[in-house]
Amino acid sequence: MVHSALLVAALLPIAAQAANDWNTPCFGECNWDITDGNGSGTLRLLGSQTGVSDLTTAAGWTILDCDPNVADQDIRLVCHDPDAGCDHVNQNGAEGTLVRLPTSCGSVPFALVTRMWVHQDQKIPASKRALIMRRDGSQPTVKGISLATDFAAVDPDVNGNVTLFLQGSSIPGVAGNFTVTPPTGVAAAKRGLFSWIGDTLKGLSEVHKNITGSSPINFEKDVPLFDQSFSCPQNGAVPAFSGEAKVDLNGKVDGTVSYGVAAAGSIIPPKLDEFGLFVGLDTTVTGTLGLDATLTGSISSGKIPLFETGIPGLDFPKILSIGPTFSVNAEATASLDANLNVDVDLAYTIAGAQLFFPPSSNPAGSYKPGDSNLKLSVSPNVTSHGQVAAHLIPSLAFGVDVLSGAAKATINLDVDASAGVDLSLSAVAEAATGTDGKSAGASFGGCVDVTTGLAVTAGADASLLSFFDKSTSVDLFTKTFDLFKKCFGDNPARRAYTGRAARAALMAKRDSVGCPSSLFGTAASVVEEAVPAGR
Repeated sequence: MVHSALLVAALLPIAAQAANDWNTPCFGECNWDITDGNGSGTLRLLGSQTGVSDLTTAAGWTILDCDPNVADQDIRLVCHDPDAGCDHVNQNGAEGTLVRLPTSCGSVPFALVTRMWVHQDQKIPASKRALIMRRDGSQPTVKGISLATDFAAVDPDVNGNVTLFLQGSSIPGVAGNFTVTPPTGVAAAKRGLFSWIGDTLKGLSEVHKNITGSSPINFEKDVPLFDQSFSCPQNGAVPAFSGEAKVDLNGKVDGTVSYGVAAAGSIIPPKLDEFGLFVGLDTTVTGTLGLDATLTGSISSGKIPLFETGIPGLDFPKILSIGPTFSVNAEATASLDANLNVDVDLAYTIAGAQLFFPPSSNPAGSYKPGDSNLKLSVSPNVTSHGQVAAHLIPSLAFGVDVLSGAAKATINLDVDASAGVDLSLSAVAEAATGTDGKSAGASFGGCVDVTTGLAVTAGADASLLSFFDKSTSVDLFTKTFDLFKKCFGDNPARRAYTGRAARAALMAKRDSVGCPSSLFGTAASVVEEAVPAGR
């Protein structure tokens, strides 16, 4: 897809020269690289000769006073080398010209000139005097320039549009190693976008295997998702007892993530035309769902936040910033009408995943279940239709801010690992205690179906582009694995397995947890089995 391909070049670490050359002035066309160690990237700006200029030493300027931590400010500077092109900024007037700044001046790589004048303070620091004095011994005039970053305030009819091409990676140190570079020249930019995208597609299959330096995403916690108890009074033949419904999840996430971004549009006027996000993911998700219940009714824990932490971001100041976070949520639901004890494992491995948003077809990577263990015990003297489900949901959220708020969105990538137990039992008479399906008494029968599932989805919570809005939500990978399925006991009991729809309708009538109306027997083991991966 077009948007995915834009960013592929940002992730191919093959030797090349850095895009930003501090020895060459930016006149009409300018590049800038991220070099601060927090990711890497290259930005190219293309405009008219009057629209893009330079205030660095390459263009003959020496800046005297400038706050390196502020974007909008007044600075003092002198032209120490007129032959290098200082006057270029004055073509068609300095006001409204976008200029490159040295790293020592301002918190942004580019700013707008809103005013230029002869400064009243003509003093030149002694440390710089020898460097900027003219050959004839005269002192250059100290100028003042007002800098701003309100790109929307510029009338593009004055100096024309300034186009931007941006590509970046969360991996530090690979700026300038991109194998496909953005177009050069305004005319080339207009006709070269699609050829650039086509070239980057060629490297798509090699991107993930060629990068190193991914950020770790780790989590491990034993979490009580639901715990409710009652002192149940005597009810006819049912004696008083203490009942409890408890759901626990022991979850673990261990993996790494890397990401890349590409964008195309214009900084004057502020407009984003194309955007793509790439996520490389390797992770294992494991856990154990445990449920113990001697009550009846339904349980819904809702989505419970368990953990959240930041991941190193990627910042092209005032142009595009990405702030990722890693979080883990959990959720449990159950419908109960028997003495029930369940332990079932979650186990998945995601390897070499390549996920794009907006999505491309057939995302790469493998998604495999691992070995699991299952333990299920239930009271054998009741007719039961029970369901239990748990979800462990690692999530990556990428907050995107384009051109100082001109567009904002949060792109979410959720990996929902789930386990479910679907139980249908029918008691004809008092059953013998069994240790597995085969040894259970003939009058104790039914079916148990244990499934695990993995769903990888992506979505956005706000509009960013016409094709990329808050209604965009896509399934990147969805699969259910039948972990265990067995029917046992006599034929009438087996026929009690009536299907999920019927049991769901039955359970929907229950909206709370309460005391049972009939006597539950001691839970007997129905199955205890290790289930190999891929069964």
